[in-house]
Amino acid sequence: MSAQNLLIAALVFMAGASAFSELEAQSGMEEAAAYDIGRADVERGRAVVVGVYAVPPGPDAGPGSPAISPQAGACFQCHGMDGKGDKAAVFPRLTDQTYKYLFDSLQDYASGVRQNAVMTPIAKALNDQQMRDVSAYYAAQKAADYPPVDRVDPQILQHGAALAAVGSATRGVQGCINCHGPDGVGLPPTYPYLAGQYARYLEGQMQAWKTGQRKGDGFGVMENIAKRLTDDEIHAVSQYYAAIRPRTVTPEKAEHQASTAPLPPTPSPSSAR
Repeated sequence: MSAQNLLIAALVFMAGASAFSELEAQSGMEEAAAYDIGRADVERGRAVVVGVYAVPPGPDAGPGSPAISPQAGACFQCHGMDGKGDKAAVFPRLTDQTYKYLFDSLQDYASGVRQNAVMTPIAKALNDQQMRDVSAYYAAQKAADYPPVDRVDPQILQHGAALAAVGSATRGVQGCINCHGPDGVGLPPTYPYLAGQYARYLEGQMQAWKTGQRKGDGFGVMENIAKRLTDDEIHAVSQYYAAIRPRTVTPEKAEHQASTAPLPPTPSPSSAR
C-alpha cells in the first residue's frame, strides 16, 4: 500500500473513531437526560404525594383494573410525607433514597418488571413527569426519624456486618459496601440507601431477587448475589442494615455525643529521661 493510501486509510479510521466517540457521548448525554433531576419539580411532587394532581393520574391502571383515583394513589398513606414508611406494614423508608433509584423503581413497577399489588397499579396510573416529580420530592426528604432498633442476637448482627463488609470469597459474593457504600449510605445516583431500612422489607426484597421474582437489574448483580446466599445470611445482612443509624438523624444521637473519659497524658521525651 502506498504512503498516500495509508494516509487515506488512517484518516478514514480516525473519522470513524471520532464518529463513534460522538455517538457514545450522545448516548451518554441521552441517558443522563433521562434521569436529570432538573426536569423534576419537588412541589409538584408534593402534590402527587398528597393526591392533589394538577394533571389527574391516567385512567388505565392495567387490564381489568379500576382507575386509580388521586386519593387512592396518594403516596403519603403508605410512605408518609417525610418518607418514613411503615415498619409494621413493611412499607419501605424512602427518606434519603436516591432520585434515580426511586424513578427507576416506579418505571419498573409501571412496566411490570417489578411486581407489587399496591405499587404496580399506582405506578401505571402516573405519567412520566409525575414519576419524576414524586421521586424528586422523596429524594429531598432527609429528616424522618428512625424507630428504635430491634433486639437482635449480636452474633447475627456480626455475621451480617461481615457479609456487608467483605462478602464471601469462597462463594463469589462481594461485600455489600462495594455498591451500597460505607454504613449503607448508598452510591448515588444508582445504588440505593440501605441504612435503617426495615429488616422485613430488605429480607423480602433479597428473597425476591433470589427466587427471580424481582427483576430490573440490568447486570443481574443482585440476583446473582442473593442466589449465592443462604436464607440465614439474607436474614443476617438485612438485620444488620436495619440496625444502622446515621448519627445526624437518629434517636440515639445523644449516645454518640456522650462525653468519653480522657486518655492519660503521654509523657514528653524530655520528661521520660
